[in-house]
Amino acid sequence: MLTVKSKRIQYTPSSFARASLLHLAEVGWLTALKPHTSQRNNLGGFLFLVVEKGAGIVQMGEKSYQLTAGDAAFVDCSCPYSHSTSDDLWSVYWTHFDGPALLAVYNKFLNRSGKPVFTVSDEAQYIELLQKLYKTAEGASYVRDMGINTLLSALLENIMRDCWTEDKHTFKGNVEEIRLYLENNYMKRITLDSLSERFFMEKTYLGHVFNQAIGTSPIRYLTTIRVRRIKEFLRFTDNTLGEIATKVGFSSEQYLSRVFKEVEGISPGEYRKRWK
Repeated sequence: MLTVKSKRIQYTPSSFARASLLHLAEVGWLTALKPHTSQRNNLGGFLFLVVEKGAGIVQMGEKSYQLTAGDAAFVDCSCPYSHSTSDDLWSVYWTHFDGPALLAVYNKFLNRSGKPVFTVSDEAQYIELLQKLYKTAEGASYVRDMGINTLLSALLENIMRDCWTEDKHTFKGNVEEIRLYLENNYMKRITLDSLSERFFMEKTYLGHVFNQAIGTSPIRYLTTIRVRRIKEFLRFTDNTLGEIATKVGFSSEQYLSRVFKEVEGISPGEYRKRWK
């Protein structure tokens, strides 16, 4: 007797997609017809599933996680895992996929979320993405591997946006306030201590939450802003390096040159020559 009603596509990506892109193994959706458990071990790749209705359990190692409608799981399939549903039969959408840099993305996800499950902000958006992924995979376009890569990238963007375990409104609000301050005051002398004092946050925590949200430290982000402005001055003005250093908050022309080369790989003078 059937335990689930499902629709799925098992996809075979090109060798180029396997080597270079986020690529698809399977995508589909199912409705449980009676309680059941599916177990996997050393499958490889990564599984994402979102619950449309009902409830179930995802087990990873010794830990189990209850999922209800609007919850999602992101699972490393190289490790043993199982998912099951009981009396409150669930309907889920899922995709199994991989990519050359996906393990690093997954580790970043776990660093943000602290666990492989989270509540999504817009369930319909995830389902629509997975439906588009299904439609693309069943199509005949000669660029469908690129389309699949684009959709999986959008899926990962949504996952990384929604997976924070902190108080999201406070967390995002604090980080955005700090980010805007850096964007608007990059020409000033700014340190982690001065940011801590200005925003009434312990500096280690401030650095942690900023890095969680933006993917880099506040001071590194400040450097990125300054280098971006230096490039604008080099391309569109005749200001000397000393003048530019003053305008973007560097203490000297020499310090500006050193930082610029570390970030861009070439000196400010060489950059200016390329664009003049």
